[in-house]
Amino acid sequence: MSQVTRDLQISVEEPAAWGRKLVITVPPGRVKSERARIAKRLAKKVRLPGFRKGKVPPERIEARYGAEIDRQTQQQIIDVAFREAIEEKDLEPISQPRVQNVVYSRDSEFTFEVTFDIRPEIKLSRLGGFRIDRPEVTVSEQEVEEQLEAVRQQQALWSPVERKPAAGDTVEVVITPISDETGEPGESQPYQFPLGQGHAIPDVESAITTLEPGSSGEFEVRFPDDFDDEARRGEKTRLRIELKRVLEQELPPLNDELAKSVGDFEDLDALRSAVAEDIRKHKEHEADQQVNRRLIEHVIEANPFQVPESMVDRYVDALLGTPPEGADPDQVAQARDEARPAALWGIKRTLVVQRLAEEQGFEASKEEVDERVKAIAERLGRPVGQVRANLAKSGELRDIERGIVEGKVFDFLREASEIKGAKS
Repeated sequence: MSQVTRDLQISVEEPAAWGRKLVITVPPGRVKSERARIAKRLAKKVRLPGFRKGKVPPERIEARYGAEIDRQTQQQIIDVAFREAIEEKDLEPISQPRVQNVVYSRDSEFTFEVTFDIRPEIKLSRLGGFRIDRPEVTVSEQEVEEQLEAVRQQQALWSPVERKPAAGDTVEVVITPISDETGEPGESQPYQFPLGQGHAIPDVESAITTLEPGSSGEFEVRFPDDFDDEARRGEKTRLRIELKRVLEQELPPLNDELAKSVGDFEDLDALRSAVAEDIRKHKEHEADQQVNRRLIEHVIEANPFQVPESMVDRYVDALLGTPPEGADPDQVAQARDEARPAALWGIKRTLVVQRLAEEQGFEASKEEVDERVKAIAERLGRPVGQVRANLAKSGELRDIERGIVEGKVFDFLREASEIKGAKS
């Protein structure tokens, strides 16, 4: 399909369902005009021996800077013409455009090709009739007791003791590396961490347990074979460790007084009931999320579609971030390969939800957003206006809107399928 828009001739090709190639032809008059403008702008800045700034003859400018003028002309025309072309054709690239087959002349038309990916159009012909089992939600006494124990841990007091530390204690230490070659100490670093929870390598923790508060010693330690930094696995080094303090945990008794101290609870039974209800709500939410995932999986299986590799690459970039400086290329490549299935799932899920929302006309109303913002403000104890402004500034207001729309999409999908074990 070819069409002239403004003074451009644009041909659109579809090498793939989501791929587009534009062949753009720019008329000679526009090329000459743009080149003359760039040459004039450059002439105002150039200084050459024997000429004042801005007074260099055009032929001298051409002789000295002709190639640079051509380069800038091509770049400027490509940038502007491409923007005009995608606007005219109502195309939204989702990948970095690739320019190729550039045919440029100062006195004739300028032709180039641009290839890129667009968001794939998906067709959803089957959206319901699926059978899904919702996980049964139960709350055990053990789960409640474990959560109550966590409450005790949060309310614990830490008191210094004059004894050697043991697992469960928190220690304050200063660790100094000792050079194997010179025996000179390196830079000392203070640390505070609980023993027995893997915050330090085993040899360091073992060394600390031999010390009394206020004492120090030198130790040879070995990095374990499963240490995170592969280069240091099995390595031995000498450390000077000074034990500053040992802090012992004092857990409060699980009684009515504890319940009253952590919230508006009359007694321990009230706290226990609240904990059980919180666990139940969390499990209900997880069960709903599992149903939602199965619904999307069924829709994708019933309406198969492919997505551009460029979309997957960008999603992987977002998942993994920028690799640290000096990262092993093979490990980076392996991490990217391992992340691709999750990226592909995330993209397909997003495309299905967006497409359904468009087809069904689901939107987040102002009243619905206001209700969510008000609930957040009440929970934080802050003015609604302040909370809304903060949410808008951080971009979280858009997340709230998307969440409302997603909720409507999943309500629609649930109505169209049979959910066994669904809440009444």
